[in-house]
Amino acid sequence: MTRYAPGTPAWFDLGSPDVAASADFYTRLLGWSADVVSDPGAAGYTTFTSGGALVAAVAHHQIDTPYHRPYGPDGHKGMPAIWTVYFATDDADALTKRVETAGGEIIMSPMDVLGMGRMAVYADPAGAAFAVWQKGAMEGAEATGVPGAIGWVELVTDGVAAARDFYAATLGLTPVDAGLPGITDPVWHLNGTPVAGTRRLGVTGAVRPHWAVAVAVHDCDATARRAAELGGSIENPPADTPRGRRADLLDPHGAGLTVIELAEGFPAAAGRTS
Repeated sequence: MTRYAPGTPAWFDLGSPDVAASADFYTRLLGWSADVVSDPGAAGYTTFTSGGALVAAVAHHQIDTPYHRPYGPDGHKGMPAIWTVYFATDDADALTKRVETAGGEIIMSPMDVLGMGRMAVYADPAGAAFAVWQKGAMEGAEATGVPGAIGWVELVTDGVAAARDFYAATLGLTPVDAGLPGITDPVWHLNGTPVAGTRRLGVTGAVRPHWAVAVAVHDCDATARRAAELGGSIENPPADTPRGRRADLLDPHGAGLTVIELAEGFPAAAGRTS
């Protein structure tokens, strides 16, 4: 039995121009522990754990394409930091062909990663970049949907209509009405289970379509204040929503990050099968 069904968010990493500084910010903000992968081939890839469980990572930003340039206010020098969402797949090569057929772009062709798995990076027709992970020794995050881990992911886009067809054809996701007051954008389901959401471009300061991560926290207001104290900024202050109390932040290098106190019964970020 696989831990993550193909099509569910399985891993999350931050591309940053300064890995050490980003690691310092997130460990101080979220209480994460940071560990540099010892393999020389990892090029300083640094993993984050929360309560001993692997939850995310940060690495030097090596992808320079229009899809990975500033998607927020352009006040940062050089390449900004940006989060990438990896969706589970059982065949990265076959998925690459589906992305091409569906009108997406191949940013990085499938490649093996130190025996840990196989990855590829794409952009959807509107330009939102995302990645896929075909597990090897590493299946993905060891915790999601709990405070200290990624609690939810969202497609931020102005191309919802095209996204409906694209993600169905590539990742097998089905757009479903959220059924929540005030939320008109679809929730992405996989085999009847909600695995991701959608937000319209412009809700935050983002200027490019992208996939965004939301970290589950115990106290949204305190986390937002702490982010500002540590050199980040608050795009949208804490507010109650049907999904929980949330705030949209920017880290010191410009990466968008949402923090959320998940409402009771709200689904976790990933649909794990074991």
